[in-house]
This record gives sequence, C-alpha cells and structure tokens, in this order.
Amino acid sequence: MEKKFLINDCSLVPSEGSSLKEEFNIAGGAPNITYFESIKSPAISLSLNFIDVDQLISREGITGGEYLSLRIKVQGYDKEFEIKPDKHLMMLNSVKNVTTSATKQFATLEFLSVEAIVNETSRINQRFTGNVTDTVKKILKDKKGIQTKKNLDSDQATNSYSFVGNTKRPFDTIQWLCSKTQSSKDGNGFLFFETLDGYVFKSIESLLDGEAVEYKKSETPDEPSGLTILENNLNQTSDIGMSCRMGMYANKTIYINIDNATLKTVDYRIESLKLKKPPKLPNGLEKTPTRLMLRVLDKCALQKGSKKKEIQKENELAIYQSKSYARNNLIFSQSMSVSIPFNPELRAGQMLNLRFPLRKNEGDDQDKTAYGTESDDDVSGKYLISELKHNIGGNRANTELTLIRDMFTA
Repeated sequence: MEKKFLINDCSLVPSEGSSLKEEFNIAGGAPNITYFESIKSPAISLSLNFIDVDQLISREGITGGEYLSLRIKVQGYDKEFEIKPDKHLMMLNSVKNVTTSATKQFATLEFLSVEAIVNETSRINQRFTGNVTDTVKKILKDKKGIQTKKNLDSDQATNSYSFVGNTKRPFDTIQWLCSKTQSSKDGNGFLFFETLDGYVFKSIESLLDGEAVEYKKSETPDEPSGLTILENNLNQTSDIGMSCRMGMYANKTIYINIDNATLKTVDYRIESLKLKKPPKLPNGLEKTPTRLMLRVLDKCALQKGSKKKEIQKENELAIYQSKSYARNNLIFSQSMSVSIPFNPELRAGQMLNLRFPLRKNEGDDQDKTAYGTESDDDVSGKYLISELKHNIGGNRANTELTLIRDMFTA
C-alpha cells in the first residue's frame, strides 16, 4: 500500500546566469517525481514531469542551470523529504520531451548534483601520497578538486597509496582508488557514492555491519508500521562462468620488479579472504587459477623521498590488490528487486533485513517461524541497498530498491 504524501514546495530557484529571474513554484503542475541514488554513482539525480500551464519553459527560455527546492510531507514520518537548493545543489541539467498546446505545456526536467558538472571540468594532475582516505578528502575539498561543502561519511583506510593524477577526473580517480583501499577490519575494498545526506567513502565490511531495518512480505493487510514488501523479484545469483573468467576464485599474477630485475609469482585463492561460507565448485575448481595477469612493480617511481628507506612499500602497490578486487565483486553475488511503501529515511548503502514467508514442511515444529531463518540459507536475510528510487506523483508514492547480498559471508 503506497504512502500518502503532500508536496509543500516544488520550485525552480534561479542561479547566476539563469534565464529565470525569480523563484517559480511548479507544485501546482501535478509533478511526477523520480529520485535516484546508487552505490555505483558519485551523484544523486532526479527527474520531474509536470504540466506547465504558464508555459514557463518557452516564455523564459528555460534550458538548464536552475536549482531545485523540494519539500514533501509523508504520512507516518516526522521529517519531510527535502531537497534544499543551498545544501543539495540539485541543478537542472536538461529539459526534455516538451509538448505544447494552446493552453499548456508538458515537460520533463532532469536534475543532477552540481558536483557532477564540476567533475567534468576538473582534472587531477598532481602527485598524491599518504593515507587513501586523506587523499579522497583532498580531492573532494581542495580547490584543484571538486571543492564540495557536502558532508563526507568515511572510514579511515589502513594503507597508503602514492600515484600521479594523470589528468583524470576527480570522481574517476576516487572510484579507481576504491579497490586499492584496505579497512581497519582486515577487509578489502571501499565504495564511493552520494546519498541525500552527502558523500560516502566506506569499507564494504563497515556497510554490511550496519544496523538493518526489517521488512516483511505478508499476504495479509499491511503491518501497523508499514514496513512491508509490496513486490519482490530475485534477479540473479552469482555467475560462476563469468567469475572464473575474471579470476574471482583463483588467479595467478606475475610481477616484474624494475628495481632489481626479478620476477615474483603470486597465486591468489579466494580462501585467503577467510569467508564464512566460501564458494565450492565441482572437483575443487575454485582452487585452479582461471586468469593469468602480468604487472610491473616500480617501487622507485612513486617513493616518498630520495632516501632508500622511503621507497614505496609493497603492500601499497598492486601486489596486494587481488583481495580488494575480489571483495568488491563478491558483494554483487546476489541481486533482488523489491517495492515498498515510500520511505524517505532510507539511503543507498543501508542494510535491510528481509523476511519472506516459507511454507512449513510436514512434521515441522509448531513453534517454528513462518518466515526465513536467521541463517540466511534461504532468500530471506540481510541485503545492502544498491540502488534506491522514490516514485512520487499521481496520488501514489513508493520506493523501489535494488538489493545485493554477498552469499559467501552471510
């Protein structure tokens, strides 16, 4: 059952250089709003369809650059779903599908975080060294980077990494660093993305350990809390063939050390991650390398100083990145799509505890729960929100989620 809502404000706010001269409220145009965020994306986005009875798009020549101000009151929640023009900086990126009649216009407005536009105009061309988390903060906050004032929720990395920007875009650089970052929990691999609360740069283990909100699928009327699953679909489980091709389970890497002209062969197996439920393939195939790679180790090129003791450490180079790479991919080993009543408090990267009803087998204990067990051996269990989409409009509001789960650590 969709949540009732009230749009208190939906306005275009002029910015410097905008063709719009003053703030204009379009809430009366029956807007249909789709808000989106994802753990794969460093920018949030929003699409808005509305009826333009004032023909503002044509009269003012609206083509982009304006900011969005949005406030929606949702039944059952104290705080409004709010996008502030001076905080979230959702900028009109494009105007699409404009149809005109004698009395009105229909238009689609697409908004994007202004930092995503800044990212296209910035290039990282300096040398970085030191802790990876500190490097990410510099790229987001410094003048030569994004220069954002938004909050950054981050975990402190346990490793350092030195590199030269090579004129890459800031967001591309940060996402490139994610698989090279280690956490304090002996975990490998970070994720970087934006939510309504700001930017997130956290380890996968930290996200998976987060407090989970429970949702149940019920064939009876909604639970009093409204935390029910309306629709669900298991999209896919792990692709064994593709995982083998990518060297997920086992791979062999030959490293050439330019410093002393030696070779070093490293055999990687997924068992080194010490998973709770490691994958098992027929005939022990998970222990057989399915990918051969060749890489160069140049310790001197990026050392911190001229002294020999300041040489780049091996654990800061590519030799220890297989674990991070595998960990980043394991988290997407199972995917599910669900639809729930509109919940403005959910964010990408948050944990959900899903409970689906199971038919009792004959002879089962009467006290056994009708829902999935805590062992996560069935479809029920804890999932991470990979993608979040709020659909608001037409007297209906719901939230569509794409959830992922690492089956091997559940």
